[in-house]
Amino acid sequence: MFFIYEMCQKIILYILKIFYFFIKDKKFRRFVYLRDSEIFLKKIKDLKVESGKEIYWFHVASAGEMEQAIPVARKLSKDLNVQFFVTYYSPSAEPFLKNFPNIIVALGLPIDIRKIYIYAIKKMNIKKIFFVRYDIWPSLFYVSKMNYLQINLLSASEKKTKNGIFGYFSAKWNKKYYKNIDNIFAVSKEDFKYFSKINANSNVYLAGDAKWARAFERANSLSEKKLEYDFSCFFSFCLDQKKLMQKKCIVFGSPHKEEHHISILLTSLLNEYFIIYVPHDVKEESCGKIKKEFEEKNCKVIFYSEIVKFLKSNLIEENNTNFNLKYDLEMDKNYQINKNYNVYNLKYNAHYLADFLSQYEVIIFDKIGYLAEIYEVADVAIIGGGFDGQIHNVLEAAAHAVPVLLGNSFHRAREAADLVNSEAAISFQNPNEMFQFLVQWVSLKEKGSDSTQHPSIRLSQARTKTIELFKSIPDTSEIILNTLLQQGVKKRNL
Repeated sequence: MFFIYEMCQKIILYILKIFYFFIKDKKFRRFVYLRDSEIFLKKIKDLKVESGKEIYWFHVASAGEMEQAIPVARKLSKDLNVQFFVTYYSPSAEPFLKNFPNIIVALGLPIDIRKIYIYAIKKMNIKKIFFVRYDIWPSLFYVSKMNYLQINLLSASEKKTKNGIFGYFSAKWNKKYYKNIDNIFAVSKEDFKYFSKINANSNVYLAGDAKWARAFERANSLSEKKLEYDFSCFFSFCLDQKKLMQKKCIVFGSPHKEEHHISILLTSLLNEYFIIYVPHDVKEESCGKIKKEFEEKNCKVIFYSEIVKFLKSNLIEENNTNFNLKYDLEMDKNYQINKNYNVYNLKYNAHYLADFLSQYEVIIFDKIGYLAEIYEVADVAIIGGGFDGQIHNVLEAAAHAVPVLLGNSFHRAREAADLVNSEAAISFQNPNEMFQFLVQWVSLKEKGSDSTQHPSIRLSQARTKTIELFKSIPDTSEIILNTLLQQGVKKRNL
């Protein structure tokens, strides 16, 4: 059975390599490169393993799972002094590797072949493997079991990202592996019950979702902020739009068709709103079409890549302080401050004249990797995909206590459902309802209003509920650490 399966894997790789020479898309070419087993083996063979330290294997599918693994790995690294071998399936995980602690090597998972994994496990003397969410491969799982690795499943959830026939077969496929996993760390009470029924022999724990902890960690970790001078200037520019121009800032995060429609409607209210539009596709052609639509509404729109050329020359240094830091509360004492390149330095000292600020009403952010940081300046965040069931990450905004507005098709995204059910996010039946909410926010008189339905009150309540929800989330990393420690004590006492 495995022979046929692995032969199919090799055939698929051969076909992909043929397409590699004709398809110039960088993501596709990188994906094919990562599947090469010879490259994988060579890097493992060249690896120098430090004796005396245990190595745990973490495997993730893509960026989302990588973010869930990082806080757990940090906890294990700090308290158990272990190192990590990291594999991933999608190239989207690569930008986040810099945040993963104590990596001895990180590689794309090659085609699913047993002999490759056997060599890797023996070379590094791996004792534990951690799968995150759903990405379980037959040969890798089989080899892990045959080599007596402790198999752990993090952020385990019954809910799948796929619906229909693919979701059905995916659930059936994974069930046979769930029955043979040593530790399952479930996301919710429902997931805990689900996995407990599948396998009474497994150790199933209610551990929450590490994605929440990671989002909160990123939002509050100065060391991971975007500290480039250009972005620092832009951050100050946005704050001045709010403070000096008295505008409310709306960030559109990866908007789909419906959210895009709302952004265009808001051009009639740009005397009250300042828009930061962050498209999912930042290619020149795609961004150009978006800009043209805003221009047709006679609004003042510019790309981030264009405005940064003007920000530095229009920057005002307050009292010629050379951007001296004015506060200590958010600053890590061990963090070395670069006076000219720290966003939290410019944030409180750099300003722009009203004449310059009034030239811009909409910024299209045509650069990737900044959305989580941009949310910090928002008064509200409108997340794409909420009306068509393909909702994007809501936690990046929520972690900054920014109220999230989204459509009513959010149920496939557990974290979005948790936010809405906890009244930490506001859901709308259709785009027009959301638009009317935004109109009322700036048009209705707030003073003396005792209506709980007033947008300002609802947004304030959502902000408070968001903070409470993050505080109530289980400490996933602590639960996993304590579980492993307790099992280690039991094993030594046997």
